[in-house]
Amino acid sequence: MEYVSFRLDKPVLKQIEKGMKEFHYNTKSDFLRDAIRTKLQQLEENREKKKAWNTLYATRGIFKGKGKAKTDEEFRKLQEEAAEEFFEEMKKKFNQK
Repeated sequence: MEYVSFRLDKPVLKQIEKGMKEFHYNTKSDFLRDAIRTKLQQLEENREKKKAWNTLYATRGIFKGKGKAKTDEEFRKLQEEAAEEFFEEMKKKFNQK
């Protein structure tokens, strides 16, 4: 484990002490470690969401110009074609064969 030291303003320290009492943290270090873990987890979740949105955005053109299906069979065919196009796009994007 490595040491990290930094300075905090008094109002921030008061908020930390209030949070320590309210949520039963024994030390400021415990409180700050937990806060950092929570923030890192939040950043990872945001990274995954961004990745998912980028993938969705990249596939936005799959259904353009396809028209509407009049029968269930036409609809299934359109779904299959769109799925094939989607998988081809993902293969290209992620360098898969």
